[in-house]
Amino acid sequence: MTKPVFLYGTLCDPELFEIVSGVTFKARPARLADASVRWVEGESFPILKNAPYATAEGLLVEPKEDARERLDFYEIGFGYRVEDRLVTSDGQQVRAAVYIPEADWPLGAPWSLEDWQLSHGALTRLAAVEYMRLFATHQPEEAACAFPHVRSRAASRLRAADAPSPNALEPDMTRLDVVPERTAQPYTDYFAVREDWLAFPKFDGSQGPVVKRASFMSGDAVTVLPYDPKSGDVLIVRQFRHGPFCRGESNPWTLEPAAGRIDPGESPDQAVRRELLEETGVVADALHFVGKYCPSPGAYSEFLFSYVAIADLEGVDGGVGGVEDEAEDIMRHVIPLDEALGMIETGAVNTGPLILSLQWLQMHRNQLV
Repeated sequence: MTKPVFLYGTLCDPELFEIVSGVTFKARPARLADASVRWVEGESFPILKNAPYATAEGLLVEPKEDARERLDFYEIGFGYRVEDRLVTSDGQQVRAAVYIPEADWPLGAPWSLEDWQLSHGALTRLAAVEYMRLFATHQPEEAACAFPHVRSRAASRLRAADAPSPNALEPDMTRLDVVPERTAQPYTDYFAVREDWLAFPKFDGSQGPVVKRASFMSGDAVTVLPYDPKSGDVLIVRQFRHGPFCRGESNPWTLEPAAGRIDPGESPDQAVRRELLEETGVVADALHFVGKYCPSPGAYSEFLFSYVAIADLEGVDGGVGGVEDEAEDIMRHVIPLDEALGMIETGAVNTGPLILSLQWLQMHRNQLV
């Protein structure tokens, strides 16, 4: 048996604890003197701070070695170290391991597990399912680098559950009709590769055989095509893209609408305005919804929300922008809508979201002001 562990934050949630540790949640109340648990300002997790005369309420667990290794993996990668502290449980003092933050985070309000469960619990649990798949293959610090992308994919799965695509045709089938056998995830980073061995029903009513399918997984994203009704111009961005480069394209600098991932806790409308400003410096006025769709469902989990934004495009042409710490190098091109439509015919415009948005704008531009 390893040393007991004092839990004071998100791992006090029974479901998250079981996902991370891989064992059933068994805990008893415990207290740590001269300490307090506080939210980190603006974040979705707490920290433990030294606080004379205060008492941190928590739980004491006694994990076996494998479960303890999983708990360490989850905490250490996020900048926590393990310290021995004396805690009180069942009227007795017990020496326990405690996860202490390395960073001096800004303090927020006193921590509330109940508030966290309501506002962040579902996303954190779902992200932990994918994150703990890295336990066997990654060091904690390596895994933590991928966590923002893991969390983005979890937010996408929650969004899919909250707003499922309707089935307009018969027979009516859902994901509950799919029979999974096993799942593997051999690669996890900005994208993840997921392999499933599963069976699904056939249209003749019979059950199909177990087959292997693989897909790239990524978070939901937005695209936005700015349009200036005064001039009739649109703003298109151009940047190097690794996908066309891998295909062998002689010109891997593609023409696209501005685009980017939807951050966890962000709506598609909010993401559109943020991404447009980050990539182009343009402030969106009215937003017009083009559609939501899977760009390549045969091998890619990405789901897009596309928009046309009314914007003032005077003086925007030719600038270069993007987020520097993401190595973005994005050129802005302001051109007449009709010229952009002609580029579809020549093949100069060859990205699906831009083709879709330009054709939508062609159909609706007389109604946009």
